[in-house]
Amino acid sequence: MIYSSNHKEDNMKYEVKKLEQSAVAISMKLEGSEFLPIRDKVVAKIGKEVEIKGFRKGHAPADAVLAQYKDAVMDEVTQEVVNSNMETIIREKEIAPISTIKNPKVTMKDSSFEMDFEIDVYPEIKLGEYKGISAEKESFEFKEEMLTQRMENMRNSKAKLVDCPEDHKAEMGDTVNLAFEGFIDGVPFEGGKSDSHQLKLGSKSFIDTFEEQLVGYVKGQEGEVKVNFPEEYHAAELAGKPAVFKVKINAIQVMETPEMNDELAKELGFESLEDLKTKTTENIIAEGTQRAEDEYLGKLILKVVEASEFEVPVSMIQQEIQNEMRRFEQQLQQQGLSLDMYMQMMGGDKKAFEEQIKPMVEPRIKNDLVLAEIARNEKIEATEEDITEKMAEVAKMYGMEVAKMEEELKTHNQLDAFKYSVKAEIVMKKTIDFIKAEAK
Repeated sequence: MIYSSNHKEDNMKYEVKKLEQSAVAISMKLEGSEFLPIRDKVVAKIGKEVEIKGFRKGHAPADAVLAQYKDAVMDEVTQEVVNSNMETIIREKEIAPISTIKNPKVTMKDSSFEMDFEIDVYPEIKLGEYKGISAEKESFEFKEEMLTQRMENMRNSKAKLVDCPEDHKAEMGDTVNLAFEGFIDGVPFEGGKSDSHQLKLGSKSFIDTFEEQLVGYVKGQEGEVKVNFPEEYHAAELAGKPAVFKVKINAIQVMETPEMNDELAKELGFESLEDLKTKTTENIIAEGTQRAEDEYLGKLILKVVEASEFEVPVSMIQQEIQNEMRRFEQQLQQQGLSLDMYMQMMGGDKKAFEEQIKPMVEPRIKNDLVLAEIARNEKIEATEEDITEKMAEVAKMYGMEVAKMEEELKTHNQLDAFKYSVKAEIVMKKTIDFIKAEAK
């Protein structure tokens, strides 16, 4: 069905069709007096800025400008048409775009303009029952081995790498610092060289049997390691090929773990070993109890999500995947690695890694969409008092006064975005509390 605007000054015809995964296809058409003023305005603007042979700058006739700069004119006309008409389409069809225009197809003739494109929109959500639902809730049971494991982890957190004796032969589990350079058919390849690289033998960080072949080396020893790159290796020029690495061991280290005693307990921030045990037990119980509560709430929300009907827009999934990729890249940077280095070490590629992330982000997006819809249904909002209280809580966490924190955020143009995220967090928590209070 074709819909026309009711405004006399805007008789643009358009058609909106629903697509799968909460997307729509939009066709727009302008003819004659609807289109020509827009095109002529763009041609006049471009004409003032360009030079055309045989004419003074800014004095070329419109036909010459249009003939020589047709692509530029079409690009600007397209932008002008979209900017002028999308608000009308959004209002009349009650859609909420959440992506940029995709798959645009534009046809500009002497007296008409047509454009077809797709865009993701906020999904229509038909909620399942969210009041009076029930889910199994498991209680947390503390076990002594939990404390033992936690204390072992704390002890290991203070472990340090120490140099081995000069004659120590590298074993699996040792950490070696090595220099290496890789060759294929006697020719060095890009990314296959390092003068100093920390490698824990047995970590499977390197391809094939690279790490196993270093067992028995001593500090200062040089040699060759022969390996085969995997057939599925991300760098096509290396995939499936045999390689020789010239290596030199710069150092060999082992992990030395301290004894758990009063001295280590104080280093970890406790008064004594007994104090460490008491407070760690309390923490384990608090964490376990909270985890059981979170799992219960997760089951309730999952029931609502599974009973609801809606499609997740592709752009939402892609955006969340990119957010996860950025967070992971920041973690790698803190360890002195880049994403490309990590991919090379793991023998994978970025696209495959993104596909692995997708199943993790999609359920989270579904939860957020359903909770937001329930909040709208129940008119759950964050009051100014809620926001003020939360801002004070965050400021305290960073050891700052609220005014100072707001000033810092404002300096970096982040205050509005920060308040928006705080508001969203408050609404989500209230909505979850609402579902819990209404549960059987």
